[in-house]
Amino acid sequence: GTDEVEQLRETRDCIASFVKNITETAGVDESVLEAVDNEVALLIESSVAAARSDPKPQPGDLLTDVYVSY
Repeated sequence: GTDEVEQLRETRDCIASFVKNITETAGVDESVLEAVDNEVALLIESSVAAARSDPKPQPGDLLTDVYVSY
């Protein structure tokens, strides 16, 4: 049920496990991880903005930069 899913998310979440291990074992400060998260979020936002502002692909683009070996 829903409780089982929530419990698994709390106990088996690989990201949470990684954060716990790297902060406790390697002594990495959580602020470093937050800075990385913020940098990634900005990169995603700028990539999405660039993709949205680019022209739409044309039918001929389907066959460009494609490697096919028959």
